Amino acid sequence: MRRAGFGLRAWALSVCLSASWGALAAGASGACEREASRVPSDTARHFLVLAASRDVFFDRSGPSFVMLMKADTAAGEVEMGAVGIHADEQGRAVFGTVPWTAYDAFLHEPGKDSRNVMLRLEISEPQYERVLSVLRTWERRAREDQLLYPDDLHMNNILLVKQATEELNRCRNTFNLYTLDWGLEDRISEENATAHVTRLVFEELKRRNPGRHVPDSAMPEGLLSLAGSEPLAAREPAPVEVNATQDAAPAPAHVHHAHAHGGGTQ
Repeated sequence: MRRAGFGLRAWALSVCLSASWGALAAGASGACEREASRVPSDTARHFLVLAASRDVFFDRSGPSFVMLMKADTAAGEVEMGAVGIHADEQGRAVFGTVPWTAYDAFLHEPGKDSRNVMLRLEISEPQYERVLSVLRTWERRAREDQLLYPDDLHMNNILLVKQATEELNRCRNTFNLYTLDWGLEDRISEENATAHVTRLVFEELKRRNPGRHVPDSAMPEGLLSLAGSEPLAAREPAPVEVNATQDAAPAPAHVHHAHAHGGGTQ
């Protein structure tokens, strides 16, 4: 197994969408007021990645998903996970938790002639928590076979993207978003097959937010150096107490273990 050397001490990467990612603030009374008074962390950085490809499936669409990434130098932790459409072992499009092999290609920016599109935004911790709440809800729906559109995985993905991006401006306008509402001004949904909508929305968001994409050169070294590393077997999440208003903890996900040894990849 290859292990990435980060040049930092005691980094450990958990790839999961579990309760350990923190308390979920979405929908709580007074959340925006509390968000305005929160002091940003000096050591943690949070990112939202909107990633898609084309010409992978028979309809010329491809994987399309929402990904969260967090690096905390003080805690020595790096977290990431994604939900959306990816290819299964037979190359078929499926919706749910995206395996590390599918989003590994999006740890680095795609090349100029790539079929991939990727928009990587740095967001606040409250925005991260709200989007995480959306991802956990859709992960649970997929795992429990309770998707809103059982026969149209692309519609589920469109709603996932709609909800996740809307959470970015829940408390204040921080990004120039595209309104996915199938209305008269929603030309992307009106003029294109559902299989291509999310990729086209990602391209539009990148056009609307010039300069907001975080390039590889501005990313934490610990995140990018994980590209190509291999995970250990899935592990069970720690037991958590779940009340009636919370989603149950998701199924276990793969875990990467990486240790710095003062050098590069071993």
